[in-house]
Amino acid sequence: MSRRGYAPGLGAEDTVAFLSLHASPLARLGQRENGGLNVYVRAICEELGARGVYTDIFVRRTDADEAEEQVLGPRSRVVAVPAGPARSLAKKQLPQTRAEYLRGIRAYMRRSGRNYVAVHSHYWLTVEVAAELARQLGVPWLHTSHTLAAVKAEYGFDGDGLERLLSERRAVSGGARLVANTRGEALSLERHYGAAPGQLLVAPPGVDLVRFQPRDASRLGRKLGLDSGPVVLFAGRLEPLKAPGTLLEAFALLAGGTTRLVFVGDVSSDGAVVDEGRQLRQRAEELGLRQRVCFLGAQPQDRLALLYCVADVVVVPSHTESFGLVALEAQACGTPVVAASVGGLREVVEDGVTGYLVEGRDPGAYAAAIARVLELARERRERMAQAARRRAQHFSWDRTVDLLLPEYGLPLHVEALASSGGA
Repeated sequence: MSRRGYAPGLGAEDTVAFLSLHASPLARLGQRENGGLNVYVRAICEELGARGVYTDIFVRRTDADEAEEQVLGPRSRVVAVPAGPARSLAKKQLPQTRAEYLRGIRAYMRRSGRNYVAVHSHYWLTVEVAAELARQLGVPWLHTSHTLAAVKAEYGFDGDGLERLLSERRAVSGGARLVANTRGEALSLERHYGAAPGQLLVAPPGVDLVRFQPRDASRLGRKLGLDSGPVVLFAGRLEPLKAPGTLLEAFALLAGGTTRLVFVGDVSSDGAVVDEGRQLRQRAEELGLRQRVCFLGAQPQDRLALLYCVADVVVVPSHTESFGLVALEAQACGTPVVAASVGGLREVVEDGVTGYLVEGRDPGAYAAAIARVLELARERRERMAQAARRRAQHFSWDRTVDLLLPEYGLPLHVEALASSGGA
């Protein structure tokens, strides 16, 4: 194999193994369990590839016709391994597939010819597999939780039961290097799980400032019939944790019959349990809002970026967020954000500068904050849009990877690639 584009200290085919049992970075965002985790894994692997580092992302095969390998980007591929039936499964069924998932990964690794130098697991479903895999390979193990059961429980959500809590504790007791998205998440890992400060690495996610940037999206607005008044946007999975119902109730309190509310995203497993999509549509009918509420379903990233630009305000009313990537993407597009004052959203949204943070769950408080944005004078609104864009520029995937590379045991300073290379 050619070593072209590799920095000194990197071996040919030195590879970081990413584990994501329940979600693939190739899946469309907003469908089922696909959300910020997918964006995170894809962006990190693309940045690593640009620096000459190979990555294999191991996912569970969900279609009998699915290719074993698919290219994600330069030096990065998604590997679908057999683990349970080759179809979508409810999240509660996935723990039963972990033993086969581990066997599939090990079999692939033996055939691949690559030298795996680290394991980076994502979400609680991969903890046991990653612990055993790292032990067998004798390599560093990093784990990113993305959300924590103990934090969800604080807000009245069951957090997938005791099994999840035990898996998250195993990541701590098993000695994984715990990668937290924010300082607040790191504190939660210490407080709820007994993580030692030296075990934690705070590595905030970034945002693609090329894809997500201010644009004239008036053409899309006209196409969608969203050009006749202000637009309020929700982007995310339709599930109770994300609280789309709170936004709908807040929207009903807003004055002005030309304002439109747009939901982007589909139901997740949790949303399907309570039939969140049907309930939202039914409630919109009851409130007399059918003509002013639009459900667009999951959208590709490029179209989502345009929808952020169409919107006058993006609302993130989640009960909890480990980071809040939607808020960051919206701000990168110069769109003010109204968000719950929880978790990572407190670190992404600068209250009164790039948008407003809302304490508590009162729809009236959200309505008031949304109205404040919509009623801004043009000059004040432009200042907020500029501040939002500047805020987003503080978050970069390049910086995230700078923090991760030493943890993988790889050199920090790498050469720019002479060419894009291949997977």
